[in-house]
Amino acid sequence: MQHGTVEQHIADLLSHPKVVETRDHMHHSIPKHDHLMRSVKYSYRFARLLGADQRICLRAAIIHDIDSRLGTLTTHGKIAARWAADLGEPPEVCRAIESHMYPFGPLPRTREAWVLVLADKAATLGDLKQFVRGLLDGSSLERRRQLKQTDPFYRTRPRSFLRRLTMRRWLAQ
Repeated sequence: MQHGTVEQHIADLLSHPKVVETRDHMHHSIPKHDHLMRSVKYSYRFARLLGADQRICLRAAIIHDIDSRLGTLTTHGKIAARWAADLGEPPEVCRAIESHMYPFGPLPRTREAWVLVLADKAATLGDLKQFVRGLLDGSSLERRRQLKQTDPFYRTRPRSFLRRLTMRRWLAQ
């Protein structure tokens, strides 16, 4: 198990263009970057609690929803895991990412994978809290409008059938 600060474990990923661009992507009606950072925060806590490798957990957390829009509820973990592998992440990170949507995805088989499952669910509840709190002062709907303008997915949203067809071909490669 590796210890250290959060920043030591994910500094290179925080400055990666693919992670930076998530600031302009919508996820649960909030910036995807907020969700990823919330997942990192919970992963750090759960990893300590469960005795899991912090580095693996934190790196999986910051990557787990990269390119999620290219897949579905059940396939986007595999897409992010493939991106992580292409980036040179160790297999432990990729396996954790692939199973983060349990019970809609594969069964997690390591402590690190379970940490990500729990952290992602806790972060999603935090996302909802952030959105609902912003409804009270109007900031959530305004931010959602801004994200729809800056998020390329919402500007060029493909038709559902074409999206699935493209995804099947990409996964078959």
